[in-house]
Amino acid sequence: MDEIDYSQYIPEDLLEEIEEYEREIRKGRREKKNYPSSRDIVLAVKEAALKARGLHPDDFPRLVLEILEEKGFDTSFVTIKRIWRVYEKLVRNGVIPDTLGVVVY
Repeated sequence: MDEIDYSQYIPEDLLEEIEEYEREIRKGRREKKNYPSSRDIVLAVKEAALKARGLHPDDFPRLVLEILEEKGFDTSFVTIKRIWRVYEKLVRNGVIPDTLGVVVY
């Protein structure tokens, strides 16, 4: 199919404005952040556990979220409960030590 030359029908300044708008829309879609997968959360919890020496347990989820955000993830749907569930599972499976001292055996 042949491409239509709209410059005959639309004023040039309006055509340029429309093309600029379309470029901005395409650009905005590429900048959308992805949500972290379960594996990404596990890796972030492991990394945070290594950095958590002397950290209060209340600050641990914030550290995990910061690590995920630094990696470019959208953390709006990552809950504190999920972070603690992953942390507890990793400690109970012996993957990481209980550096925060919060898991009861």
